[in-house]
Amino acid sequence: MMNYETDFLAYQLLNIYKGRKVLDFFTEPLFGDASGRSYVRISFENTTVLLMKVADIKPGEFGRGDSFTDFMAIHDFLNGIGVKVPGILAVIPEQKAMLLEDLGDTTLFKLIENDRKNKFKYIKDALDLLTDTQKKIYDRTRFDTPADKRKFSTKLFMDEFYHFYEYMIAKRIYALPYKNLWPKLEKHFQKISRELANLPYFFSHRDFQSKNIMVRDGAHYLIDFQDALMAPVIYDLVSLLRDSYVTLSEDELSSLLSYFWNTNSVMHEFFNDSETFEHAFYLQALQRKMKDAGRFVYLNQVKGKEWFVPYILPTLGYVRDTLQKLGLDSITELLAPYIPELDSGRSK
Repeated sequence: MMNYETDFLAYQLLNIYKGRKVLDFFTEPLFGDASGRSYVRISFENTTVLLMKVADIKPGEFGRGDSFTDFMAIHDFLNGIGVKVPGILAVIPEQKAMLLEDLGDTTLFKLIENDRKNKFKYIKDALDLLTDTQKKIYDRTRFDTPADKRKFSTKLFMDEFYHFYEYMIAKRIYALPYKNLWPKLEKHFQKISRELANLPYFFSHRDFQSKNIMVRDGAHYLIDFQDALMAPVIYDLVSLLRDSYVTLSEDELSSLLSYFWNTNSVMHEFFNDSETFEHAFYLQALQRKMKDAGRFVYLNQVKGKEWFVPYILPTLGYVRDTLQKLGLDSITELLAPYIPELDSGRSK
């Protein structure tokens, strides 16, 4: 069915891009996943481009800014330091819409799904991308991006911990009394949040995972970078190696952590040894994956996006394993009656 509003917007953007009227084109809506943005592929004159429209959402949730203006500003910054991002071809600010270079449909996630035997190689390639990106950011001379004006504070870490509690327990469990649970959890989470806030900070993509890395002709491109901010320097590494969409075994994780430590010079600027680096990684992994577990429930319950449900279990598996790795059995004991998945597979 034709969407006249979308087609007219496509027509306007194509006119700006080509500098003339383009009347013969075809639009195809694309799947938007968790995004507050809608995407439409436009086919015309034997080529394709993407129309991206940002939903008119009030900024501020979990430290985020204006998705439209921040996308453009961070795009220009990353592009300026040599990080591959999709080209912006035309913009209509009042519509919060833009025309983007079409990078195709192959994300790192799809690449791995279609060629699982080479998963380890693909993740190593993504680690090299992260290393290259961090080196370019480390050498930057600009410090005026939207990401430089916001950071993960203790409060923001705690807001995300509460999001986990709210949607994994308070809005999910009805058989057990949980009203006195949050004050007990809060003490543990505040301690973790303070430790995270004391880690060295770095410009971070915030969601550096397999669905936000496009692969075209062997080259890697970053997308979905509008929420970038200052975060613990290992934050993007956690996003990649504790990706809910591409699970890694403990042996795979250990090998990849060693590889990253040995090849990433930026990490050596912030950590004295691999033990301190790995402790920071696991501590951030715990906070991030708790937030993700709650977020998946939220996206299903509130946004009706049921396709996130299958990823709740592997995410909770990461939480369980990380609690055990950090020796935080007291948190597991508090949570296990409400989230049985955290007790299964745990060493007794």
